[in-house]
Amino acid sequence: MNPFSLKDYIGPAYFCDRKAETKRIVDAAFNQRNITLSSIRKMGKTGLIHHAFQQLNKTNKIDTVYLDIYYTESLSGFINRLGTGLFANRESLTGKIKRMTNYFIRNIRPVITFDGLTGFPVFSFNVETEQASLQTLNEIFGFLEKRSAEKPLIIAIDEFQQIAGYPEQNVEAILRTHIQKLKNVSFIFSGSDRHLLTRMFTNAKQPFYQSTELMYLEAIAEEEYAAFIKDKFAEGSITIDDKAVKEILTLTRSHTYYVQYLCNKLYGFGGELIDEHIVKQMLSEILQENEVYYSEYRNLLSKAQWKLLIALAKEEGIVQVTSSAFMRKHNLSNAATVRRGIKSLLEKFMIYQSDKKYFVYDVFFATWLKQL
Repeated sequence: MNPFSLKDYIGPAYFCDRKAETKRIVDAAFNQRNITLSSIRKMGKTGLIHHAFQQLNKTNKIDTVYLDIYYTESLSGFINRLGTGLFANRESLTGKIKRMTNYFIRNIRPVITFDGLTGFPVFSFNVETEQASLQTLNEIFGFLEKRSAEKPLIIAIDEFQQIAGYPEQNVEAILRTHIQKLKNVSFIFSGSDRHLLTRMFTNAKQPFYQSTELMYLEAIAEEEYAAFIKDKFAEGSITIDDKAVKEILTLTRSHTYYVQYLCNKLYGFGGELIDEHIVKQMLSEILQENEVYYSEYRNLLSKAQWKLLIALAKEEGIVQVTSSAFMRKHNLSNAATVRRGIKSLLEKFMIYQSDKKYFVYDVFFATWLKQL
């Protein structure tokens, strides 16, 4: 099997480093502390959560629940994801139904369907009105209270910032009220919108203020990633020289998804030796494969935004985006236009800010833009 998986998590043997981060999550779970985990997109947050959960599951002392609410648009969507997450564990379907019979009472009955692709059961609730949503939420958290009396739980809610956009009023306050009543349940609130998550958990006016410890996921240390890359190629009887590894990490900014993708392609290349030249050749092929999609981005942006995006890609990290030197170098019109462009590109997740510097999100796309 290609060891450079593009899936979130396939096991500890294919997971690179993150020892300190994993220990921190495991320790928080055993001591019932909540964590807010954030990073830029595709840096490996979900993989880290599943890796920590794998460690916890081995102890058989804490049950783990994971749900991704990125595609939810309302409280009812959140409830259905939470309901499915609670029952999507190692327990048999018969066991899950028994739990529902024991804990979900009177009016609220989950509807069981089966995912057409995976065949796994999906649990949904009839919550057509806001009042029904609130009642169902009460039932679910009642279930959680009883369930956690048997064994402690840790629940990871990925892309938690989505709840800020729900149309219902006071969703944050409602969830906070339920969560703080639970005695044996801890939470990981994970997301890619660092600014929004920070506001939710550090603003004194927000319901979740100071209710968690904050954790930001940086890129994996270069020396750790380099050793992992060399080991995995060696296990497949492929030699990759040090310059090639250095080139991979430089080209990808050690950004987890792009490291994995480039290494995945190189591993499938078929040769017994990977050098710097082959890495550059493979990157060129990746850019050619994606050129039609990259070109379409131009149609989604204004002319000023497109020029600004190219400028940011060529600078590869810049702080003073409204400086006269930067604008003159890249023929940008004026500071006000640049500020509007930065705001728009951030909202579109075309760029991100790290250490006050602005970068194009997609590493490969940034490389392609540099050639224009």
